[in-house]
Amino acid sequence: MRSDHPPLTTDPVGASLTGAHAGYALRRGRISRYDPEVSVFYAHPAELTEDDWADLAELAGTGATVGLRGRRTPLPDGWTVLRTFELVMYSGAGLVTRPDDEAVVLGPDDVDDMLDLVAAAQPGPFARRTVELGRYLGFRDDDGRLIAMAGERMRPPGWGEISAVATAPHARGKGLAQRLIRAVGAHIVQRGDLPFLHTSADNPARALYERLGFELVDEVDLEIVQVP
Repeated sequence: MRSDHPPLTTDPVGASLTGAHAGYALRRGRISRYDPEVSVFYAHPAELTEDDWADLAELAGTGATVGLRGRRTPLPDGWTVLRTFELVMYSGAGLVTRPDDEAVVLGPDDVDDMLDLVAAAQPGPFARRTVELGRYLGFRDDDGRLIAMAGERMRPPGWGEISAVATAPHARGKGLAQRLIRAVGAHIVQRGDLPFLHTSADNPARALYERLGFELVDEVDLEIVQVP
C-alpha cells in the first residue's frame, strides 16, 4: 500500500454515504442509511443522544430492525436487542488480484438469479438494488444457472468492499469463490483503490480470506435491534 493511500476507516458505511454512495443516502440529523431497496446499513455515532435515537427511529420506522456498530450508549426504553455478533473487517491490500475471463458481469437483469443464490448460500444482506453499488461477477453452469458470485458494496475513500461472496452448495470446493474474489479485487485495484471485506467472526471462510492475503484490521460488536 502506498504511503499516501487513505487509511481504511472504521466507519465504512458513513464514509461511503458521504462519498461515492451519497446518492443512495437517506439522512436525518447525525443518522444516515442506505435507501432500503439498495442496502440495509446505517451510519451512526458510537454515542447516541436522545435526538439521535429519535432520528434513527424515524428513518427506520416502527418495528424495523437496525444494525448498530460499536454502540456505547444504553438503549432507550422500548428498544430491543435481537442479536449480537462480532463483526471483523479485513484489509485486502495484500490480495493478489487477477481478472477472470470466464466470469460474467452481472447486472439488473440477473437480480432474480442473484437473489436465489443468496437465499441458498446465505452470504449476508443483499437487496434487489444492491447490484447498483458496484461491479458484480459470477459463474454460470452449462445450463445457465448462476452457481457463484461476488461483487462490490461499500466505497469509502480509497477502498472497495468485496461482498456477496456466494457459491451454490453443490458447486463448492472448486475454487470459484477464490477466483471471483481475485477478479472483483482486480477491478477495484484497476481504478486505484484497494479491496477490503467484512464477515462474522465465526465464519469458516475467514481461513480462505487469510490464505488469500487479507489482514484483520478491526473487530467490533454488531447489534441487531428492533425499533419500538
